[in-house]
Amino acid sequence: MADMDFDTGLGLEDTHVLVTGSSGAIGSVVVSAFLSAGCFVSAFDIAEPTYRTHDRLHQQVVDITDENGVEEAMETARQKFGLIATCIAVAGLDLSYIPHGSLADMPLADWKRVMSVNIDGTFLTCRGWLRGIRDHAKAGDRNIAAVIFGSEAGRFGVPASAAYASSKAAIQYGLVKSLARDAVSMHPCARVNAVAPGPVDTAQFRKECRADESARWREAEATVALGRPVTIEAVARACLFLASDNFAGNITGQLLPVDSGKSGSLYWLENGEGA
Repeated sequence: MADMDFDTGLGLEDTHVLVTGSSGAIGSVVVSAFLSAGCFVSAFDIAEPTYRTHDRLHQQVVDITDENGVEEAMETARQKFGLIATCIAVAGLDLSYIPHGSLADMPLADWKRVMSVNIDGTFLTCRGWLRGIRDHAKAGDRNIAAVIFGSEAGRFGVPASAAYASSKAAIQYGLVKSLARDAVSMHPCARVNAVAPGPVDTAQFRKECRADESARWREAEATVALGRPVTIEAVARACLFLASDNFAGNITGQLLPVDSGKSGSLYWLENGEGA
């Protein structure tokens, strides 16, 4: 068989990438990953920017639930680096640290707050990206993709955090499937997918494990094939993969679990108590 050249590069160089939730534990690594891939990155977060100055990085304070604010920030970013080809919607709100215990004890205000950020905010982010593709994309543009952050919670549920699980299920299934069909009508190469991380080895996860000795076993070992939490870098690499036309040009409308092979939720402990 004759030798063949095979392009193994991501092909993301000079792509303008938007990352929301850019100051968070995961979002900050996602930003670094795309900068390392040679992209221009617009980083949106409700918190003040935390990055050092970089000639390919544009940082803005943005509340993704603010309709006008999102539209204005998108246009500012476009003026800075051109078409936002790739949108990585990391931003989200998880109130699982608030011990409701049961849905019966959850205030409606907390439910609405989670839905506002995770569903409305993701919708506004994706709508702004899609409008930009409709109005400014050209036939030869590449890496036109959206990657929406879902969660294992949207697949398996979380008894103590039903709002978070419900919001993630809504965006990683209903929104992704719908937007994948919509986006391709704006540009023939537009793709939309989701990643669903399992327990990620963040400082917060390690803190929770120190506070609860069974947390790591329950969340990242008992029903997980690899028996360990996910590295932040693994989640970032999944985003690079899905953003790349070279690697994922024929993948759209899909959910990619990045969860070390999680196969379910642990309902009962050995002593018969609920997990």
